[in-house]
Amino acid sequence: MRLALLRVGNRADAEDLVQDAFVAVGRAYPDRAGEELRKLLFTTLRNLTVNHLKSGHRRQQQASVEVGSVGEALACARTVTPEKQLMNAQLLAIAEQTIAAMPWRRREVLRLHRYDGLTYDEIARRLSVSPRTAKSEVATALAEIAERLARLEGREANPAG
Repeated sequence: MRLALLRVGNRADAEDLVQDAFVAVGRAYPDRAGEELRKLLFTTLRNLTVNHLKSGHRRQQQASVEVGSVGEALACARTVTPEKQLMNAQLLAIAEQTIAAMPWRRREVLRLHRYDGLTYDEIARRLSVSPRTAKSEVATALAEIAERLARLEGREANPAG
């Protein structure tokens, strides 16, 4: 339990991982004796904690706690200032202009993926391209939008540039 708690930092998750380790080792080695199982349990528990940390579960929980700590401010639409609304509208207009200037296929792939929620395979079938091409077009489109917004934000921070 101490090993799991030290690694994951959350008592409930640590207890779950220890229980999972016992179940996994018990199922895999029903005929082994106590001291043999001890080494297997530690190895299994170590692997389970590594998998748990890699899975992003911890980051997801942390983000949830952070959002929960400012929940009322986020939930209340009245907290958005008129200045922030104007800035958001300007950024949206810039993003829309950037999308409108894209080649048709890139614009269409982005629309199908982000707005219609299609997978790369579904987009590929619909537009007669490879899934890799669909993925590449989405990545390129998002990079173009991000680059344009970053350039404009850089100009606003440094008006002389």
